[in-house]
Amino acid sequence: MAERIEAETVPARLLPEDGTLRDLRQAAPLGLLPADDRLSLIGLTRLKKNWDGAACVIGADRTHWVQISADEAVSFQSFLTPRLAATLAPDAEGADSESAADTLSRPERLATHLSSADIAGSKDAILGHLIGAEIAATRPYWLGQMVVVIGDGVLSRAYAALLDQQGVPAEILSPGDCAEAGRAALQDARG
Repeated sequence: MAERIEAETVPARLLPEDGTLRDLRQAAPLGLLPADDRLSLIGLTRLKKNWDGAACVIGADRTHWVQISADEAVSFQSFLTPRLAATLAPDAEGADSESAADTLSRPERLATHLSSADIAGSKDAILGHLIGAEIAATRPYWLGQMVVVIGDGVLSRAYAALLDQQGVPAEILSPGDCAEAGRAALQDARG
């Protein structure tokens, strides 16, 4: 049986000093940032030297909003939005901006908005509401910050477009490019 490597607690340097890539954990809000997503963030800081801001890492099941400063993960929040979108709006072609704005301004009405969009048969509205609620919840992460979205496909474009509508230009980076740069940074750290 392989030895289990303990997760590091945030705040933590993205690039581990001992070269061992671990998950990051946080007590409040309770969260676990997988080592693979940490690798992408290491790649982000290698591709963009001295970068501070918020990164939104979009995975198959979760998104992770990570506050980065001085090459450290300061804090993060995780959301099940990709999993919910895959279940409720699998064929969405994008996020409806009006739906996102409705939920962004009234996130407490998310369940009602989702029900209405479901009855109307609008997958794009469902996706807009889901991402709108997440963007409302993460306002402290992106407000006045530089934002990078690490992802590809419909979701990454939807996040970037909806952030842009909030006056926050978000750059999209490929997960593959970030992971490759992260592996190179780890290799260099190991000597």
